[in-house]
Amino acid sequence: MFIRQKMLGLLASIALVPLGLVIALDRHLLVELSDDLTRRNAGALAEQAVLMMDRIASDYAQTLDREARRIRLLVALQASEAERLLADPPSPANARPLFFEEAFDSADPRLELADAPAPRLARSARGGEPLAVSWPHVSLHINGGIDDEDLIAQARALAAMADFYNTVREPDDPILGWHYVVLENGLSASWPGHGGNPSDFDPRRRPWYAAQRERPGFRWHRPHRDASTGALLINATLPLFDAAGAFIGLTGIDVDLSSTFDLLQLPPTLDDGSDVLQAAVLRPPMVDTPSVNVLARRHGGEAHSNWQTLPDIEPLDLGNTAATARVAAAMIAGDNGHLRTSVHGTDSFVLFHRYGEGFGYVVLIVPVAQATQAALQAAQYADETTQAHVTHLLLIVAAIAMAAVLVALAVARHLSRPIEDLARAVSRLAAGDLAARAALSTRDELRGLGEAFNAMVPRLQAHARIEDALILAREVQQQLLPPEAPEVPGYDLSGMTRYSEQTGGDYFDFIPFASAAGPRTGVVVADVSGHGIGPALLMATARALLHGGRDRGHTPGDLLGYVNRELCDDVSQGHFVTLFLLALDAADGRLEWASAGHDPVIVYRADSADVDELGTDDIPLGIDAEWRYATHTGALLAPGDIVIIGTDGIWDTANARGERYGKARLREYVAGHARLSAQALCAGLETELQTFREGVAQSDDVTLVIVKRVRS
Repeated sequence: MFIRQKMLGLLASIALVPLGLVIALDRHLLVELSDDLTRRNAGALAEQAVLMMDRIASDYAQTLDREARRIRLLVALQASEAERLLADPPSPANARPLFFEEAFDSADPRLELADAPAPRLARSARGGEPLAVSWPHVSLHINGGIDDEDLIAQARALAAMADFYNTVREPDDPILGWHYVVLENGLSASWPGHGGNPSDFDPRRRPWYAAQRERPGFRWHRPHRDASTGALLINATLPLFDAAGAFIGLTGIDVDLSSTFDLLQLPPTLDDGSDVLQAAVLRPPMVDTPSVNVLARRHGGEAHSNWQTLPDIEPLDLGNTAATARVAAAMIAGDNGHLRTSVHGTDSFVLFHRYGEGFGYVVLIVPVAQATQAALQAAQYADETTQAHVTHLLLIVAAIAMAAVLVALAVARHLSRPIEDLARAVSRLAAGDLAARAALSTRDELRGLGEAFNAMVPRLQAHARIEDALILAREVQQQLLPPEAPEVPGYDLSGMTRYSEQTGGDYFDFIPFASAAGPRTGVVVADVSGHGIGPALLMATARALLHGGRDRGHTPGDLLGYVNRELCDDVSQGHFVTLFLLALDAADGRLEWASAGHDPVIVYRADSADVDELGTDDIPLGIDAEWRYATHTGALLAPGDIVIIGTDGIWDTANARGERYGKARLREYVAGHARLSAQALCAGLETELQTFREGVAQSDDVTLVIVKRVRS
């Protein structure tokens, strides 16, 4: 039947009962649609909340890791200055005045006392008054008399540390607390100078002092309460030695944990009703058995919500024995993770992320209802809209019953319903709803159009899933590459990889390498044959094997042999991996390397502008499980020398005329820009390759690592 014939038939069959059935069916479909959208939105919002929590925790951990590296450097500089002054104390004529803590307690006017800046040193657990400090002077403390002339000379040396402290001081730094030196003979000094210590105060009885004496070396110690302010601190220390190498004490810096907590904030959409915990994993010898303890907490959604530093460190408790044990076990093992579980009776997402040097954790607890609140609000809105829609339809039916003239309008509405259904399905598809279907029950040309539409949607859905999978695979593969080059004394390192497709087979890495001659930094560049998902998976396997075997004490050749044996079982015929492993010696610039079929590495000599190559005749990985890879040594880098390790995507880069970039241009580029840093060399070469391609798409993966010898 055609549309005109249908119109004639419908004009005779329109009545109120069919219209009522249409209303009921319409309401039913809208309710089902609302419920389906609510479920889908809730799931998507839950996934988005977990990803947002992970990103927030990861950013916070990276910030604290940068602070930890800064504090470690400051402690090292502080130790060097203290040892220098103790070895050669200032003469009495050139020495600063000596102020012991009694002078601070009596507010000696020569000290230029001032209130400590909040919140770093000002919080006092002993009466609530701001603690007065002296920036120009250190406060000296002695357990015993000070009649000994050597002790007085050491006191002059420690007083002179004030010049160093004020040189490195950052007035607005919210994290650093006390700087101090503690000697074996009972003499100690603290900066900024202050009083307020207990009468029996002896820092040598602190657990962190005993730990440093027993096992000298840089270390972080368990959180503790400050003796003068009661603030929650964590300290970093280094031992001090005399000219004969004997232990004479330590120096360190207290870090105000409470100030670091303020760096972490949840967005308003997740904050209401959430809990954020700062926890620490304590291990022997700090405690008898490993445990997870909460240092501070913040509850969102409350007026003027601030971090609450706990008066006593308490064990982690989620109000759920099984979940608490699971999270604690993962944190003790040093893992990050998340789960959905009941927390004190509330269905919640729990995410925990490590920071610092292995003992600090941030724990985010967000109720699922809070994370999916937008979906619930959308469901309520849809329900209200549905009710309003039904009410309007009833008014229309009443109008039709009262006025016969509206029969023609109803006929037109019924006639256009299939077109409207198809239009709604098209609109849903255009909005990204790949579950949209056109339910057309007509027997005319519109039905064929609806069937064609319904056959098209699954194919679009399949393409969308493939695209999403490729995007996820690219994100995962990018995370396998190092985010930044490590700091290796005597070297400037940088690397980059640019894939020609969503995923690729190139790979570079910087790995700690345990060799027979001692610890080394391993520089790795690899190229898997082919492009796409398969080579990307093979690259990930090779990376995992390298990291798994790096601590076996092998030579570079032995490590490649280990990776090759394990990899041969996973490589299909026709696929292989070329790889170059360079072990750096920070002491004298000597190189040790092994190559699995990789292109020779270019070495630029700064003194002569000559170019050498490092290579071997060994075969790629994944071909012969019994192959033995050789280790090569002998190359020595002088300051200014540069090692260029790359993949063939660099020199095979072609422009619109089919001309290839080539290794000669690469050597000329390095020679002309040898004074740049490693990072600048990488960035500059990437720009040069883009210019050389003249708009031609990149056809192969490009990977480059620059190793530049500098003066340590």
